Amino acid sequence: MSSAPTRDCFQPHAELGMSSSRGPAVAGTDSAAPHFVLVPMMAAGHAGPMLDMARALASRGAAVTFVTTPLNLPRLGRAPGDDALRIRFLPLRFPCAEAGLPDGCESPDALPGLAYLKNFHDACAMLRAPLVAHLREADPAVSGVVSDTCCPWTGGVARELGVPRLALDTFCAFSSFCMRLMSLQGVFEGVDDDRHPVRVPGFPIDVEMSRARSPGNFSGFGKVFADEVMAENARADGLVVNSFAELEPLFVDAYEAALGKKIWTVGPLFLHAMPSSVTVVSTEDADAVRCASWLESKNPRSVVLVSFGSLARSSLPQLVEIAHGLEASNRPFIWAVKPVDLTEFERWLSDDGFESRVGERGLVLTGWAPQKAILSHPATGAFVTHCGWNSVLECVAAGLPMATWPHFAEQFMNEKLVVDVLWVGVPVGVKDAAQWGVEAEAVVATREDVERAVAAVMDDGEEGAARRARAAELGRKARDAVAPGGSSERNVSLLIEKVKSTVSP
Repeated sequence: MSSAPTRDCFQPHAELGMSSSRGPAVAGTDSAAPHFVLVPMMAAGHAGPMLDMARALASRGAAVTFVTTPLNLPRLGRAPGDDALRIRFLPLRFPCAEAGLPDGCESPDALPGLAYLKNFHDACAMLRAPLVAHLREADPAVSGVVSDTCCPWTGGVARELGVPRLALDTFCAFSSFCMRLMSLQGVFEGVDDDRHPVRVPGFPIDVEMSRARSPGNFSGFGKVFADEVMAENARADGLVVNSFAELEPLFVDAYEAALGKKIWTVGPLFLHAMPSSVTVVSTEDADAVRCASWLESKNPRSVVLVSFGSLARSSLPQLVEIAHGLEASNRPFIWAVKPVDLTEFERWLSDDGFESRVGERGLVLTGWAPQKAILSHPATGAFVTHCGWNSVLECVAAGLPMATWPHFAEQFMNEKLVVDVLWVGVPVGVKDAAQWGVEAEAVVATREDVERAVAAVMDDGEEGAARRARAAELGRKARDAVAPGGSSERNVSLLIEKVKSTVSP
């Protein structure tokens, strides 16, 4: 789904002020408690899990400074109990002009196009000096840095401060390990056909990937940046993964062995913040209230949610195919639409009569939608997803099967995990990765593909029942992982103790 709409960010604990000229003091905090500095990738899909990590640490007594920027700060969401947590926000000025970015480009979804992505990463790296200056004056002193793997510049911050750096991977172990091997082994060298599948050497199971489905196609700036990320991961004091041990044990163990360092699985991170309240929606959000009311009128496990995340934008020809496929499926659906041209799409809706034909069977949203609340509602039965890892985890936690429609980044790898390993998904049949930030008129899945995928994922037969049973079991394991004594709950506590022991005199 899209990132949450702009709203007031939750205020820090009363004792914790916003940034000041003297740096991130964390007043009133137990001096024996560790002080973690958290640095997310400045993008909605990365900042969300990092904020959940902040909650997980702060709820166990740690002091947390969360680094952000002025425009990203109000985009951070609010969860029950946030006011009681010792989380302080440090909004650093984002150097757009210095990096050659238009003003206001403080996250990837604000960039004019893919050509500006390098400038964006350069701007992020320029935050190093002002961040170090702030942290040198921190009271209490910084104990450790937890930063997104996509922020390799933070390795230097931790080394300057003489504290450990833990790299938070917002991908799963399966995809991260697969990408690492593909890059290190140069699997596409000498391969001329972009669609030719190549076996990934050294992976625990037989997996084949084509260049066309690979993140950044392993060339140009994407390859340079990926190499920098891997180099800093190798220097980090450990890797934190937003997954849980019971979901992908084979791949966590293999990845840990390959890195030669500890991997803490701490996910699903959002469940630490609200393990029993994922269905809560804000009465102040009209779309959320509308969704909840509409879902209440539907039968249990009858609704299909369709959403492709916050970055993907679909052309009108593709949206027309999705619409007609959903109409033909004869299933209730919520469709969260992110068109390339919203005006053009709304004109088509009016002229075509799609909404009047499907009537109360369908709900079309062109803004933000409460994805976790929709997925966890008893009326929802399946999810047509772009396979972004946050969305996959939310669906896993809800115990639902998926129809997979990957777009870019590591999403085709996540599809393999969902479909071929966990056996809780059916592919829509997309062949090639889209290029983020580049408008394309091509139709990659037809209305027949959509209708077939919805029918398969909602199948009432033996195969569908087995898929739903596996999905439900994974949902139980996800909740157990963050419950007292669960694997992820233990790992968060062990991570805190590890950092405390590292900085203890």
